[in-house]
Amino acid sequence: MEKELKSGYFITGVGTDVGKTYVSALLYKGLREKNNVGYYKPIQSGCFYKADRIIAPDVKFVCDFSGVSYDEEMCTCTLMPEVSPHLAAEMENREINMNEVYENLDIKKKKYSTLLVEGAGGAYVPVIRNKLYMFDIMKKLKFPIILVSNTKVGGINHTMLTIEFLRLKGIEIQGIVFNGYTNEKYEDDNIKVVLEDSGIKNYIIVNKNQKSLDQKDLTKLFRGEKNGNK
Repeated sequence: MEKELKSGYFITGVGTDVGKTYVSALLYKGLREKNNVGYYKPIQSGCFYKADRIIAPDVKFVCDFSGVSYDEEMCTCTLMPEVSPHLAAEMENREINMNEVYENLDIKKKKYSTLLVEGAGGAYVPVIRNKLYMFDIMKKLKFPIILVSNTKVGGINHTMLTIEFLRLKGIEIQGIVFNGYTNEKYEDDNIKVVLEDSGIKNYIIVNKNQKSLDQKDLTKLFRGEKNGNK
């Protein structure tokens, strides 16, 4: 698997609460068993204090899930309000220092052979009002996207709109993780429509309470097949 992996992947979702952090944890846990893989969440809102220490909840979840110690260096910008990063920073009267984020990214890219970067929210989430969006960070990094989708009603629309937007911006899509699958017939059809209409070949399906990914899952997502561009 290691020789098939690229230097990094950017994990984003088709919307809020699609399980982006849960999928990030699954991928990090699965890949790090045989690869020199790191995890990084550049910006996190909704942080909190615990024993005089700022905790980034997504980072904590990924660490706990993967059985590693919490590492503050996994997140550069920690914001307290549980809102979009641009608004959280404004509410705290702070500026998000993207130079620091990019410097830390460079450090981590040298430290790990593959880096998993989890974004905040979806592709169009504002980072700095009217100036910088999550898709701008994606474009600068040039990491292929792992898109976390869901299999519920509305999933086709949300997923296809995100795919078309990413392609419009010239951002490469590595594959899709369909999260929260409950074995309903309509979910199978939702997945089929997305794959057929998008031409995307690299994908996996994840159950709600799945604890790990096997090698077959990882190979299917990272095998590097050329995705269609319909």
